[in-house]
Amino acid sequence: VGKYAPYPAPPPHPLAFILGTRKNDPNAGSQGVYAPSSHYMPPFMRVNPILDWEYNDVWKFLREFDLPYCSLYDEGFTSLGTVKDTLPCPALKKEDGGDGNEGYWPAYMLEDWSLERAGRIAKPKKAKKPTSTTTTTT
Repeated sequence: VGKYAPYPAPPPHPLAFILGTRKNDPNAGSQGVYAPSSHYMPPFMRVNPILDWEYNDVWKFLREFDLPYCSLYDEGFTSLGTVKDTLPCPALKKEDGGDGNEGYWPAYMLEDWSLERAGRIAKPKKAKKPTSTTTTTT
């Protein structure tokens, strides 16, 4: 062992995760740049370095540094969920010029950033359970 103490054992789980959450993401809630995990998860710190970025900032960064990303974005998807609730963004649909060249433009070509989630199918809202009222008479 020598004159140096051994390294401490690593923690049993990750201490922090660096995420791509942005303020306008559906599940961002009131997260800040640093946010603790949810109560139903093991304890860790969320690190959200791009929280204040807009849609275009993400694409500028990815393309400027030639970083890899999911190929679905090149097929017109601008927001990815599950296979049941995600379609290509209608704002990126190519006009059929009669040459059979249909399809979608890549996600980085979206001009109206407010349409980022236009390809997501809205999930049906859960019906609220009726509240029962009981009256008792004496």
